[in-house]
Amino acid sequence: MVQELTRRADWRARLAAEMDRQRRTPFAWGPHDCALGLAAGAVEAITGADLRAGMSGRYQTARGALRVLRAEGFETLGDAVAALLPEHDNLLMARVGDIAVIAAEGPVREALAVVDVSALIVLTEQGHGRRPRAEMLRAFRVG
Repeated sequence: MVQELTRRADWRARLAAEMDRQRRTPFAWGPHDCALGLAAGAVEAITGADLRAGMSGRYQTARGALRVLRAEGFETLGDAVAALLPEHDNLLMARVGDIAVIAAEGPVREALAVVDVSALIVLTEQGHGRRPRAEMLRAFRVG
């Protein structure tokens, strides 16, 4: 169910604190991947809504994540996000804190990122990384 979320008055400070908290946490399927760690953490910081319901603890590998996506009726990670958040018709309208979909290697073939002023914040083996905004395939409004 697509949710119209509202940004908290202090969302910028909360998002900055969440990104700082996550910055040094390496990628790990399930507990801290691009969906349940990076994107869901950003959404919760900005709006207070926890979108992890029913997903936490259900997978520990890329193939497991894909199996859960398919079991939930989604072909892609982007389709799963589209079931939760309103999609931007125009990628240029994506603003700081929105969620982006980019191409990725591996079975899932997509990854989530958080839109920043001049780039996308992504999760890497070492923690946060940056990718160009031009790599955005889809974007979803957070509040």
